Amino acid sequence: MTQTSWSVIVNRQTCTSGWKAWEHFLQRNEISYTLHHTYSVDEARHVLSDAYKNGNLHFLFVGGDGTIHHGVNILMQLAGAQSSQITIGVLPCGTGNDWHRTYGTTKEKLGKNIKEEYTAPYNLVKLTWPDGRTHYAANMVGGALDAAVVNNIKRASYHIPSWILYPYGLLKTLMKPHLWSGTLKVDHDTYTSDILTIQAGFAKYCGGGMYVLPHAREDSPGLLLMKPKKLSKLLFQLHTIYNGNILSHKEALARHFEVIDITHTGTPIPIEADGEWLGTSPVRLEACFDALKRIV
Repeated sequence: MTQTSWSVIVNRQTCTSGWKAWEHFLQRNEISYTLHHTYSVDEARHVLSDAYKNGNLHFLFVGGDGTIHHGVNILMQLAGAQSSQITIGVLPCGTGNDWHRTYGTTKEKLGKNIKEEYTAPYNLVKLTWPDGRTHYAANMVGGALDAAVVNNIKRASYHIPSWILYPYGLLKTLMKPHLWSGTLKVDHDTYTSDILTIQAGFAKYCGGGMYVLPHAREDSPGLLLMKPKKLSKLLFQLHTIYNGNILSHKEALARHFEVIDITHTGTPIPIEADGEWLGTSPVRLEACFDALKRIV
């Protein structure tokens, strides 16, 4: 068995029969671990808090994007300025696996890299509201249309795959008013316009395989600001959000960033991260480098 013992956190809401395959994977690769089945965010918080207080700095999350999102935020709250000492790994098993699409590898490599603790810096996007509330995006931040979709589908069954649920929610949202106005201050530049959608993060995928930030890099987060377009044209071009050609739209602005301040004119701009509804503008997004370590 390996010297390092991992805390394995299984989200039993989204990973039921799939856990058995990962259990065999851990045993086959002789990875030492303590197992924790959780059925809610509160249970996950309790388990992670106890493990961290007992000196454990190695965590494997078994679940999807929501599992990673909540796990990362809990660990960042627990560790504070010491968070870069923590190593996480992901065993994908959920209704949404966009994190895995960007950062994942084969099971063979994953087993070896866990045993050898082969890691890379894990960079996050930090969100801060004027009242001091903070949150972290493990995968990607979405604003305007994207967040409105998340808000519309947040009560749907966990058992519906995101590659089905998100497109359904998108079409449903497009049938309603979906126009916001505001200002994005991106580093030293300012953009004021009507807004269709905002995507920002270090990862490339969201919404069950939508390839909306092909230019994002692990060392430099990408931003997509999409201005409004006619509904008929938007529906005709929906396929481009899956093949990376969304950046070729004339209404698209794509760039990298370190800090973004989002403010609204009129209706507040909805904000989500990793498929989790967080609230509305105004909000600041900041690239948070070396926040954690991750197994590659």
